[in-house]
Amino acid sequence: MNKRLKDSNFRILYKTNELVLGHEYEYAYLISKKDNEEIYLGSFYGDPSCGLISDSNDWCLVGGDTSVVWRNDGTILPIEDNDLRWIIQFRQTAPYEAELLIDPYSEKGAVWKLNIATLKFEKLRDFRSDYNYSDKFDW
Repeated sequence: MNKRLKDSNFRILYKTNELVLGHEYEYAYLISKKDNEEIYLGSFYGDPSCGLISDSNDWCLVGGDTSVVWRNDGTILPIEDNDLRWIIQFRQTAPYEAELLIDPYSEKGAVWKLNIATLKFEKLRDFRSDYNYSDKFDW
């Protein structure tokens, strides 16, 4: 087992039968369960808040103040766009597509669609909440 997975400071954001996506404080990692290979995905301002591994285990997203895309060809790409900051949740909607929920308690709260292959994104709709804080949303 990978030593990071045993560390009490390591927080799991998402896992599948093959991969574990998590962070130790501001530093995000993707770990293969099969060979314990560890891939450093980058650092974040504050801890990453969410992660997603595709159903086919061939890409992942980790998000927080910014987001990072990993693809199984070894590509690690930061997405640094002011409209796509402070991501709190991801969900996969197609084999190479995900939706991103931007902090709904901010004026920029919205749902965006991201194509993993092209890194093109589009805003689907505003999404804001005036209710008491919750980390679960029906979006």
